[in-house]
Amino acid sequence: DVGERRVVTFNDGTTVQLNTDSAVDLDTVNHKVWLRRGEISVTTPGLQPLTIQVPSGQVSLGGATLGPGQVCVRLIESGCQVAVVQGRADVQPSGGNRLRLNAGQQADLVASGIRNVGIFEAWRLGWRDGVLRLDDQRLADLLGELSRYRPGVLRWDPALDRLRVTGTFRLDDTDQVLTLLAASLPVQVVARTRYWITLVPRATTA
Repeated sequence: DVGERRVVTFNDGTTVQLNTDSAVDLDTVNHKVWLRRGEISVTTPGLQPLTIQVPSGQVSLGGATLGPGQVCVRLIESGCQVAVVQGRADVQPSGGNRLRLNAGQQADLVASGIRNVGIFEAWRLGWRDGVLRLDDQRLADLLGELSRYRPGVLRWDPALDRLRVTGTFRLDDTDQVLTLLAASLPVQVVARTRYWITLVPRATTA
């Protein structure tokens, strides 16, 4: 559900944490996870191989070859984003060559291959603790994440994209986050209803 996070634990201690508006199918016997919607964080002690299946391919971790590990996998329009927080993971596109990612790396997994390999953006992983910690990040990045935790519609004027944000924001109270933004930035929150919010540049007075 929107705004809800939960954790599922396998018998071997592997944990699957679901972000808001996410859905999985689990096969605990064969140690497989199918990510159907949204985003998950998976931590395994590495006692046996674990497979995370996504529409564009699969991510493997654990077992004798890869050992203990932690990954975050997020579905996006073109495929999925894979971030390796600890250990190692093998990323296998459905129509391309496998690539091994190490801790601190992320990549986009699409059906035809693997793209945009680089250093993972640590701030995007804050959802696991119910917060986003931003350091001079684009306001658009924060609002894009907040929109995933609010029922209804959250929109903003593109003119606000250039504004930068620093701070720690709790995801369980998005109304409070919007109030803080209006108090600290030149933005105004316009509420047509509780479920239809638009942010616009604050009007200046002469």
